[in-house]
Amino acid sequence: MNTENYTFQFLKHTLIINLISSKSKQTNLMKYLVFITIIFSLIACDQRSDYERLIQDGQRSDVRHDSLFLGYELGMEQQQFLDHSWQLNQEGLITGGTQIEYRLTDLSYDARMVFYPHFENGKIYKMPIEISYNSWAIWNRELYSEHMINDLLEYYENIYGTGFRQVDHPVLNRQVWMKVDGNRKIVIYPKDDMITRVEFTDLSVQKE
Repeated sequence: MNTENYTFQFLKHTLIINLISSKSKQTNLMKYLVFITIIFSLIACDQRSDYERLIQDGQRSDVRHDSLFLGYELGMEQQQFLDHSWQLNQEGLITGGTQIEYRLTDLSYDARMVFYPHFENGKIYKMPIEISYNSWAIWNRELYSEHMINDLLEYYENIYGTGFRQVDHPVLNRQVWMKVDGNRKIVIYPKDDMITRVEFTDLSVQKE
């Protein structure tokens, strides 16, 4: 039972005791109204899910974290993104155009990372990524995405800090690992047996 439920039970029992011990009907009524107001306030507060709490806390924060990876950032203008990608391509760090590929060698096994951002008003507001181990095979269970999650959590915690929490995602209708740092939301979840999906989102952007 969570803290709110304990509080609810305590208030309920306190209300009953006060109603029994009080001699004044008017006092009874006033106490009843006060306690009912408190109880309904607690119930209303408890309606928010962990996911909603994290989102709302991030949106209310004045803190900004725009850094992503490879020099990409939330809020980067589209032309700046294209120029930066061209430079990374020339350096041999990435390949591709409308679907960018990067060789990720910092996990337990070499992996392939595919990404391309979503833009709002000409700026990056979301960066979806799909990652899979190069040597993935249907018979090799240790390379399935369910195991890659732990690998990625350790990898991303070294970059963005600890604090990833497992929450129920209301849109995906599944549990995900999520971390919110001010405006930057990071979500990690298995897309299927082979692919793990990572999404960076700017919570400060109001989509039209």
